[in-house]
Amino acid sequence: MNAPTTAIRVPVSVHRQVTRVSELVRQKPSDLLAAAWSEYVERHRAEFASDLSQAAELVRSGSFDDLVDFAQDAHHAVVSVDVDALIAAWDDPEVRAVLDTARSAVQKSRAEGRRIEL
Repeated sequence: MNAPTTAIRVPVSVHRQVTRVSELVRQKPSDLLAAAWSEYVERHRAEFASDLSQAAELVRSGSFDDLVDFAQDAHHAVVSVDVDALIAAWDDPEVRAVLDTARSAVQKSRAEGRRIEL
């Protein structure tokens, strides 16, 4: 028995990407999106649980303003980059070798017509 479905709206670019990949792997686009969603939920389950616990604690003992602040700031990523570490990694021969290998693989797959640009 098939589960009930409903339409969702995604950006046209995402729809095109999912469609192209689905043709490549011979799956329905809806199955790919469902699998991606399941994977996302599984990977972030601990974060969701933590957020719900924090929100529940704020509901029990915090102010409404604290709860609103938490809800607004809960998933804003802050990226800090240590410039010296970044430069050191860029100059590391092992990192350079990995990057060179990756570039070569991309160039080869493009030349062979196997590269799917998303």
